[in-house]
Amino acid sequence: MSAEGQTPLCLFGAGGHGRVVGAIAARIWPADVIFGDGGRALGSLVDGIPVGVSDLSEVQDHHVIVTVGKTATRRKLQTRAEELGLTCTHLIANPGGYFADAPGAGSMILTATVVNPGARIGRGVIVNTAAVVEHDCIVGDFCHLAPRSVMLGDCSLGDDVWLGANATVVQGVSICSNVTIGAGAVVMRDITEPGTYVGAPARKINDTSALTPSP
Repeated sequence: MSAEGQTPLCLFGAGGHGRVVGAIAARIWPADVIFGDGGRALGSLVDGIPVGVSDLSEVQDHHVIVTVGKTATRRKLQTRAEELGLTCTHLIANPGGYFADAPGAGSMILTATVVNPGARIGRGVIVNTAAVVEHDCIVGDFCHLAPRSVMLGDCSLGDDVWLGANATVVQGVSICSNVTIGAGAVVMRDITEPGTYVGAPARKINDTSALTPSP
């Protein structure tokens, strides 16, 4: 425990997404913040935050958030953290724009986001910069709402859904689990089959090579 009696925080994952969350946590978390990362030297600094552990099994007396953008990896690491008996917590960068019940364990609600009344946010969710979750929406576990994506009222996402940057889900639409929505897409009808959907209106595509980042 810190001198103030608050629980310190371990952000597990010091890559790009982790650094974004770290910048927020360093400003608003009421106790010490460290990174955990197996690819960085113990004691090194990442944007001024020390790397304190290299494996989840080394975490002691800290709450944990898995700060990895890739959904499958985040799910795997958070599941391991929970199996180790660690407490996964959540982080809300902008409480003034958050009007719903508390998000699930491990969820990250980042800068300039809006989450309106009646919305439900699952475990391990990322609501990224300036994304909007309107009233009565449901966001399943380990979803990622990319920057400036929008869910209009009464929408729902299953688990492990990636909603691309500037994508919009029209009011009342449901999307099943294991779906990727491309950047700028507009989802106007329910999606009931896993896969990748792009365009306006969104349509399923079979060739996703163009969406895969270069090595």
